[in-house]
Amino acid sequence: MKVVLTSLNPFVPTVRVSLDKLPAVIGRNSEADVRLMDRWISRAHCEISEFEGALLVRDLDSRNGTLVNGQYIKEAHLLPGDRLTVGLTSFEVQYERSPRSLASIAVGQ
Repeated sequence: MKVVLTSLNPFVPTVRVSLDKLPAVIGRNSEADVRLMDRWISRAHCEISEFEGALLVRDLDSRNGTLVNGQYIKEAHLLPGDRLTVGLTSFEVQYERSPRSLASIAVGQ
């Protein structure tokens, strides 16, 4: 699955982050798969993984929380076009869902 996170900050150039390997941890720690230098992001802030052809994001007990479309979450499905916010950094989530994921998300979400 090819996943791209596109930054949504209008005051800096657009950044596109490709997640080549899942699960992927987003955080400030040098061992994070996606390292962001935002003081509001925890060392290990959240984890994005694949579940039945769709994406799932899980907060890793971060200090400032993880938001999907403006709502704090502990765990949530990420759909194409969703807005993922960690610290002061927001991304638009882009990927192609597999056909098998359509039914499971509609029923399980």
